[in-house]
Amino acid sequence: MKLVSVETPEKSVCKMTFSASPEELEAASNAVYERTRASYTIRGFKKGEADRAQIEADRGEHTFWYDAINDLMDKDVPALYDAAMAEHGFVAVADPVYDLVSVKKDEGFVATATVALQPELNLTKTTGFVSECVTPEVSDKEIDNVLERHRAAAAELVPHKGPAVKGNIVHIDYEGLLEGKPFQGGTAQNQAVQLGSGRMIPGFEEGILGHKAGEEFEIFVTFPNRYHAKDLAGKPVVFKVKLIDVCVRQIPALNSDFAKKVANLDTMDQLRAQVRQQLHDGKHAAALNRAKDQILTQLADASEGELPSVLVETTYQQQMEQIQQQLQMQRLSLDRYLSQIHETRESFTAKVRSSAEKTSRVHMALLQIAQQENLLPTEEEIEKTLAERAERSKKTLDEVKANSNIPAMRRNEGIRKAADWVIEHSTIEDKAESK
Repeated sequence: MKLVSVETPEKSVCKMTFSASPEELEAASNAVYERTRASYTIRGFKKGEADRAQIEADRGEHTFWYDAINDLMDKDVPALYDAAMAEHGFVAVADPVYDLVSVKKDEGFVATATVALQPELNLTKTTGFVSECVTPEVSDKEIDNVLERHRAAAAELVPHKGPAVKGNIVHIDYEGLLEGKPFQGGTAQNQAVQLGSGRMIPGFEEGILGHKAGEEFEIFVTFPNRYHAKDLAGKPVVFKVKLIDVCVRQIPALNSDFAKKVANLDTMDQLRAQVRQQLHDGKHAAALNRAKDQILTQLADASEGELPSVLVETTYQQQMEQIQQQLQMQRLSLDRYLSQIHETRESFTAKVRSSAEKTSRVHMALLQIAQQENLLPTEEEIEKTLAERAERSKKTLDEVKANSNIPAMRRNEGIRKAADWVIEHSTIEDKAESK
């Protein structure tokens, strides 16, 4: 591969163009074929027996191109990129973004790398910022809620002699039969079930109600039509059940015994005071973080100059990806979340983009301060960090270095130190929440 051109399409942005010849693309594609041929199953051939022409006739002539392109880029581009950056005296502040421009069998391929360069910001102010740390008051209700959670966690199961009712926790052995035969996943021993929780298939928990410990009985139910196991969906089955015991959850009283059990304290007053302090400490830590963020926001406002668009765009994409991941953990789509908060996609993404611009501006200002105040980590500090990683991961130092983005490490640590420096040279006024 070769470097075709180095351009600066806008201030603080570098765009490099790379190309590979048809011969390089062909050789790399053939290497991919040799490496992966055993994984292909083509009609009329046993797995791994089809040759390259037969695979490409079935899957398309581009079948091996994209892995070949990645191989060539990984092998040749880093050295070309680093040499060009050094030659032009460019300082990157993010990883390059690669794009494939064109690829043809008789022309090879062309790709670009676009990278954000460090902008020169006019920092009108770097110290002396002022913010307030307002710690919300802890209410008695909040303390009560914590104590109730402690009570629930300390609850004990106590045997109940009467018939099972909703809310009871029972332990059962059961065997499910479909057309008289056991089916997979239909058998359990000493299974705990809270009656009325709805965790079992419809009709199962209801079939236990009214029975006493020690009884054996049958429950006739039908699996839902949309049950995940298709061989059981909509099928009537019978469960043979042995009711081992019926229990009630006994929640402890809020007294000195409870205080001793959950916190090794003598009285409930002491426990309430401890909970109050813990809640206060948590609220104060959150308020302090907000105050520090306010200082960094003021630093962003005092930082004049144009930011590289590719940096803001990359930050925006990262923030959107984080939001999507958080929503997936809550089993929410972005559209459903937006409908819940009554916001349009346009206004939401505009807010995220504004946040990305602020984050980028803060980071660039802090990086500039780190350079001015000699806060960037030294080679020895980087080496020590990598050695610690190697020890933790049981790898060699060379292995860790090969898999580490050292420029990013240096930038990020410098930004972190600069943030601490700005906050140390500013004022945070500690205040309680006004009533």
